[in-house]
Formats: sequence, structure tokens, C-alpha cells
Amino acid sequence: MDKFLRWKDSSSRTDDEEPSTSVTKNLKKVVKRKYDEDYIKYGFSWCGDETAPRPQCIICGDQLSNESMVPSKLKRHLYLSHPTCANKDKQYFKGCLEQNKKQKKFMKSAVTVSEKALEASYHVVKLIARQKKPHSYCRRNTY
Repeated sequence: MDKFLRWKDSSSRTDDEEPSTSVTKNLKKVVKRKYDEDYIKYGFSWCGDETAPRPQCIICGDQLSNESMVPSKLKRHLYLSHPTCANKDKQYFKGCLEQNKKQKKFMKSAVTVSEKALEASYHVVKLIARQKKPHSYCRRNTY
């Protein structure tokens, strides 16, 4: 019965029970999949590196792993997550992609602050600090 039990104590091991060091580990080969332009018909674009692109859903914005860049997995996401868009054609998804690009460009321009305005705010803060006033001094005196 003792031969079927594993002992945690290393002193109880015999030489024939030692694991062999010559066994090579089976390493899984990593396959970096490339984006194909036909994936747009499943509602997917790509983002990230060109060496290892990641599929991104045009409708919901979900980013899947590089291993998921297989037509069957992209199709499964489309049918399970967006069943109303499953029967749409390629032109619909291209239009959605263009709309997303325009929206990103608009948001980037709306959120960024010009360098001159940023530099002016630094000068104002510097003047307030030289006068040894509290940081809320600017808010009270500008209105």
C-alpha cells in the first residue's frame, strides 16, 4: 500500500522514485495570428501592434485575444453578443468603423488642451505661488 502513497518527506524517497531530469517539457508554440480584411464582415477591426494585432469588436468595442482571431470565434461573438447585427452586410460594418474613427478624432480634439493655454495656466499658478496665496485664490478672483 505504501508504494501508492506519496510522501512529502524527501528522505523517504528512493532513487528509482526520483523524477527524471531528461524529460523535455512540452512547450506550446505560440501562433501570432494576422488580421484579415474579411473579418470586417464579422464586425471586427484590429488594434494594437501590427506584429500581434488584437481583434476589436466594432459594435461594442470589446478586445479579444490574438488567439481569438479565428473566423469561428469572431462569428460566435457576433451571433451571441449582437444577434440583431448578425445579418448585416460588410458595408454596414465599414460604416460603423468609419463612424467610430470620426468619433475618436472628435473626442481627441475636444479633450486636448492647447499648449498655449496650458503654459498660461502654469504662469498663473507660478504668480500665485510667488505671492504666497492659497491655491483657491485664483478661483475667487477670476469670477
